[in-house]
Amino acid sequence: MGRPGRIVSSALGAVRALGTVAAVWMLVQVLPRCLPEDPARIAAGEWASESEVAALRHILRLDLPLGRALLDSLNELFHGSLGMSLRFHRPVSELLRAGFPVSLRLALIALALSAALAWAMAGSSRGPMWLRAAAVASPVYVAGPLLLWAVAQHARWIPVAGIHGWATWILPCLALAIPLAGHQSRILAVRLGELRGSLGLRAWEAAGIPTSTRWLKWLLPGVAGPWLTVLGLQLGGLLGGAVLTETIFSLPGLGLQLVGALSARDLPLLQGTVMLGAALYVAAQWAVESAQGFFDPRLR
Repeated sequence: MGRPGRIVSSALGAVRALGTVAAVWMLVQVLPRCLPEDPARIAAGEWASESEVAALRHILRLDLPLGRALLDSLNELFHGSLGMSLRFHRPVSELLRAGFPVSLRLALIALALSAALAWAMAGSSRGPMWLRAAAVASPVYVAGPLLLWAVAQHARWIPVAGIHGWATWILPCLALAIPLAGHQSRILAVRLGELRGSLGLRAWEAAGIPTSTRWLKWLLPGVAGPWLTVLGLQLGGLLGGAVLTETIFSLPGLGLQLVGALSARDLPLLQGTVMLGAALYVAAQWAVESAQGFFDPRLR
């Protein structure tokens, strides 16, 4: 693909990304008006008076026509405001800025660890299939409690909840990385098996090309496309907040904020968290598409 084609492709990708974020924004604005019950009444509580419910409806802009409410929300969004949290009485943007670094660190460490585990399981010709199957069959709600139980019994120096130094990230990152590595290793194992039997790689081996060169020039570009696609999907989900992991290990990230917003009926915080998660997911997909072109020349 020539330079003009790449520019057009990048522009179309940006339009698709903006369209996705805009659709999510529209959904979180319109959905509360379509619920069978009044969100203001639910947030105010069973014993709230009609005046309190009316005041909450005004705060949530539910007393305005849909068009006027969308314009007001869009104006706030352009000024970097996502409203005020009903639970914390603080700006939603401030709460998201506090939770995002935790989710970002958790996502990046877990993803790097999962990639290392996946390549270790798939790169070895003796890699047992049952190990990959066990990793896939160990989701967070299974691996997390098992790790907590094992640590509480035998490794009490590792924190099991909250943030207390570098050791805090061992258990949640491992609980996240195990199932992610299982899915990645299945893709890698299939693709590496196909490439190892290819005529091109055999010709390189017969010509005495070093192993490191064969990996960088033949095997890595050959598996980059499908592997990075899976990696991007996983990264997008993790950046939006690993809800179960952050809840199990009490990490104050976006996932725990989402759970708290749902339990407290905090509509502005819920809308802001969903919006940020969607934006991060789209950004992760764009980064993966760029990385695929870097590793695989056929996609440039």
